[in-house]
Amino acid sequence: NFPDIPAIPAPPPPKLSIEELAEAGESVLSELGLFSWWKPTSYVRLLLEYSHICFDIPWWATIVATTVGLRLALIYVPIMSQRLVAQRSIYANEFADFQNRITEAQKEGDTLLVQQVLLEQRDFCLAKGIRNGRMIVVLLANAFAFTIQFFSIKKMIAANYPGWSSGGALWFPDLTVSDPYYALPLISAVTIFLVVNSGIEFGASSEQVSPVIGLGMKYGIPILVLICTSQFASGLCLYWCTSNLMSLLYAGVFRIPAVRNFLEIPKVVAQPLQSEGQRKKRAAPPSLYDLTKEDLKQFKKAGRIKKD
Repeated sequence: NFPDIPAIPAPPPPKLSIEELAEAGESVLSELGLFSWWKPTSYVRLLLEYSHICFDIPWWATIVATTVGLRLALIYVPIMSQRLVAQRSIYANEFADFQNRITEAQKEGDTLLVQQVLLEQRDFCLAKGIRNGRMIVVLLANAFAFTIQFFSIKKMIAANYPGWSSGGALWFPDLTVSDPYYALPLISAVTIFLVVNSGIEFGASSEQVSPVIGLGMKYGIPILVLICTSQFASGLCLYWCTSNLMSLLYAGVFRIPAVRNFLEIPKVVAQPLQSEGQRKKRAAPPSLYDLTKEDLKQFKKAGRIKKD
């Protein structure tokens, strides 16, 4: 007699593909190598995936909704930026005077005078409670928040996350390829132009910085954005447009007096432009060049008197 032979075990069910897992509402970030516990971008991707699965919304709407939510969570950054813009507008003529004096000293090669004016400007800012370091904080905070979500979306596109190739809308049905009509890049460039002029993201508008930096901010940044976004996938451009539109929304809301009072944002003061004569009256102490020129004039004058 032979012992009973055990039944052959049933084969394990076939492993679902990444596409099937995604359709079943399962997370596929780990399978695609898109999640690492120590990377901030991984948690943004997790938020994108969670929003898409739980609320059953298309990917284009997921990008828009997540961007709006993150911008609302970081609303203190544009509030701080608006306070800086208002503070600098109150003393716009003083800052323009400092800049003119620095420019004149640099033209004459007087480095000592440049340092003197910079020290005067620092003391002036301290006396008025203006912390220029906060502008750097605003810039870094905006750059950090923007780049985290930017690279989160970029990596999901590069990994060919299921559904992105058909998750667009209107004229950009595929979020993984560039906009065939260049409409999204153009919207990105126009909105960043308006954002730069409002000063909502930079802690200063293009009118409150030196002329060279102002031109770069006002025209250089939008042109660079247009060139870059024309090569980006539509998903990235959609994120950029949404972020810029949120900035413009903040800029509009912060113009309302009741909102400014509630958020303790000072009123922006429109200072009249100073004439060249007024700027000369407020000029720095005479430079070495001016003193030498004046001494030469007095020397020639004394020579003529003696000769007479």
